[in-house]
Amino acid sequence: MAYAQVSWDTAPDTAEGVGSSSRDLSPGSAPLTSFDAHIASGGPSGRASASSLLGPRALSVVVSDPQKHGEGSSAFVSYLIRTRTTIDSFKSPEPAVRRRFQDFVTLHKLLADAHAACILPPLPGKHRMEYITGDRFSPEFIEKRRASLQTYIDRISRHPVLMRSPHVQRFLEAEQMSAYDLPKRETHVFENISDVFLNAFSKVRKPDERFTEIKESIDKFEQNLINVEKMHSRLLKFQMDLATDLADFGSSLTSLGMMETQISQPLTEFGNRIPAHSQTLKEKTFTEEQDYVTMLREYVAYSQSVKDVLKARDQKQVDHEELSNWLLSHQSDRDRTMSTGKSPGIAGFFKDKINDLKGVDPEKARQMRLVKLEAKIQELQEAVGQSSITSEAFSKEVLKEIEAFQVLKVHDFKLFLRDYVDAQLNFHERGFNFWSGLLPVADSISLETPVKSAQLDETDA
Repeated sequence: MAYAQVSWDTAPDTAEGVGSSSRDLSPGSAPLTSFDAHIASGGPSGRASASSLLGPRALSVVVSDPQKHGEGSSAFVSYLIRTRTTIDSFKSPEPAVRRRFQDFVTLHKLLADAHAACILPPLPGKHRMEYITGDRFSPEFIEKRRASLQTYIDRISRHPVLMRSPHVQRFLEAEQMSAYDLPKRETHVFENISDVFLNAFSKVRKPDERFTEIKESIDKFEQNLINVEKMHSRLLKFQMDLATDLADFGSSLTSLGMMETQISQPLTEFGNRIPAHSQTLKEKTFTEEQDYVTMLREYVAYSQSVKDVLKARDQKQVDHEELSNWLLSHQSDRDRTMSTGKSPGIAGFFKDKINDLKGVDPEKARQMRLVKLEAKIQELQEAVGQSSITSEAFSKEVLKEIEAFQVLKVHDFKLFLRDYVDAQLNFHERGFNFWSGLLPVADSISLETPVKSAQLDETDA
């Protein structure tokens, strides 16, 4: 990847949006707070500016019109993907294609391979129970997945690097995903060094405090998200139980009205209205599960994407450190060979003994060893230099990614909290109107007539 060609400082060109989702990130939806501006400034660098990430868009994508295809185990759902863009490389400013979920998975793999330093947004997971029971074709499941795919492609289309990826363009334009070429694996800087062993499980010898702090912050953020999601799931369970109890409560009042003939009509009306409030509570619970709990779970997965990129950055540093140590080892062997004339280490000792038995000239053997060591040292020096450049460039890109993640995270959670509060206000306003509407029913009960009737019954007795 040519890091020098990546620009985070220039705001993308303007493209008029073609639609919106329940969690639209359009810049006009909410003004940035001072806290947003502080995070968006990215410190002294100011690389991940809020204006460039949340401002006018060069690429807008809408996921809509889900359609089921086929029957049985081969059945699947496709979605209409409509795009508007001002990016010149697109063949059309408004392409439209149909894609299934597996096509999004393919795109995700292509992007992960081509942009290792980018924090990829998470794809919605495959829900195993829905696949087993067949509920994956229910309207609720399909809409939930469509909304999640909309969020995914929104985040891709806002990313200043990913939005211009040829894989994204082909995903949005190509008629058939089968036309995609498999990604070509880049040659690793170390693959030309046949005898260098790089341990993928090695730890960084000199941790960078910047990334250590980022890792700790992401771990805490992820754990807090998990805690909030667990508590909210408990609240949703409580609400569903309450909705069921309200429905039962209404039935009980209706039954009571059949027994109490003097107040039968008010009790029956009261009991008949209660299920409507129960249904409202169920709808509220479903909406919170689909919009808010799903968003929390997505950000848990998003946090894992951040940690994956941090892990990849650490591996770049480990590669550089291991190569540097390997270089030092060869340089030490060369110096020892030049000063003593003997091969270093136990293996070198036995090798010298074998050469003696073979009658090999020690000086000639020493010169041959020095030639091989010098060649290896030169190769390693080039690899160490290249690995240093790669590691530093990768680290810079990761820092930009973290800054951008912070900007979008703050913006997303601001919208999340505002929408959540609005939803609660709307529910409780409906609840206020519902219970207020029952006051006349309660007030219609007369206390005098039943008492007089009871007194007459006692007199007659």
